Amino acid sequence: MQKLLSKLSKPSKVASALDWKKFNGSTVLSLNFHQDRVGIAVASHPSTGTPCIELEPLRFSENHIAIDDACLERFSKVIEDYKVCGVVVSWPLQHDTGRMGAACGRVIYALEQLWEKSNGGTDSVLFQKPFCLWDSEHIVPKQREDPAKRVDHFGRCADYGKEDLKPNEDDYFASKERYHEDELAVVCDIWNDYCQVHWPELYANSFSEPDGLNRK
Repeated sequence: MQKLLSKLSKPSKVASALDWKKFNGSTVLSLNFHQDRVGIAVASHPSTGTPCIELEPLRFSENHIAIDDACLERFSKVIEDYKVCGVVVSWPLQHDTGRMGAACGRVIYALEQLWEKSNGGTDSVLFQKPFCLWDSEHIVPKQREDPAKRVDHFGRCADYGKEDLKPNEDDYFASKERYHEDELAVVCDIWNDYCQVHWPELYANSFSEPDGLNRK
């Protein structure tokens, strides 16, 4: 686990890698680990104006993450075919507390499985690229801005102390949803948010398509 964590890069390092290699057609690979599949997308530097490409997801037949040699081969092929120079992995923090819940646990489990199946990262080009975790919902910054959303070290949030006499179907129930933050995320949306943060001007000027993505 410690060796795996030592491979993690700052998000800015992944962006820097793409800056350096934007002229040779390099891309960044975005991954979104779900309970029964992995969302996969590749994107060129925003200066090219090329939308993010969502690829066919990697699906698991047993409804839970099961990394095998076929998974490693799929990632290796994508990295080779699309000249991947960095990897952005979705980091789905709990919306209510900003903590690492079951969804983040699935990400860690998947990365550990990939690490072990690739002989400590040596047999997979995935871990030979800078990769980072990315919270596309910016949960922690939102909590800093809104005192009512902050939690103490016991995980208590002041916002839940308010009385609400008229609950409706749009209310958020942590007991139902907090374990499935990963199901709410779309892999290209993760890239688009990452792109907007690191290249705001290019992002604003580059994408002409409404959703800023293609699908293959």
